[in-house]
Amino acid sequence: MAEISDNDFKEFVRTVQDLALRAYPNPGRVDCPGSQVIREVAGQPQPSAHSIFQSHIVHCSPCIRDLLAERTRIQSRQKTRRRLILTAAAACVCVIVLASILLMRHRSPQPGGGELARAGNLPEIPIDLRPYSPTRSESAQKSKPPLTVPNERVKLKIYLALGSPEGTYEVGVLTNQLKTITKQQANTVTSDGTTFIPITIDLAGLPTGPYMLAIRPMRDGEEWQAFKLLVRTAR
Repeated sequence: MAEISDNDFKEFVRTVQDLALRAYPNPGRVDCPGSQVIREVAGQPQPSAHSIFQSHIVHCSPCIRDLLAERTRIQSRQKTRRRLILTAAAACVCVIVLASILLMRHRSPQPGGGELARAGNLPEIPIDLRPYSPTRSESAQKSKPPLTVPNERVKLKIYLALGSPEGTYEVGVLTNQLKTITKQQANTVTSDGTTFIPITIDLAGLPTGPYMLAIRPMRDGEEWQAFKLLVRTAR
């Protein structure tokens, strides 16, 4: 059996419709139902199951023509309605998404001074250890003035003494009773023959007064080097 293509099937349907529209002429429209009944039949999911269709329309070419025309109008209106519904639904989704974005932006806290500092707008404080002869362990160095930093979140640039090894260092701030306030690690950077440690330390809220800055290379056998540190009020 030869395969029937879609075009062949559509042509067959058109031919049958043309035959039905000519096969049962009724120029006088004898016993034809009114337009209201035609619309009722056309609006059924299966018009051919309606009693009026079976008793009259199927045997009347003018009624078949009216039924097909009404059915076409109904389908066209339904397609238009579906498009409008989809368009309205898409518009509602866009409004909801936009409102959600605006609400989230409104509720998001604006960055304050502390958060701006955390984002990179930090005061950079140079700490030059090159003129100092560091003491070992907790021994204080009395002949040199203390290093000075403000009690806020700061970015320190600690210049190391000549001959200091490069690599990872441990940096801490301690009380004079050797109680650790903060301690963290950072890597050295060498530029133009100068080696320094860039590190961010949060001293916000720390009471002003004398402390100790302690550093040591993260290597076996290395001891802490302690420097006097004065924490002042941030401006």
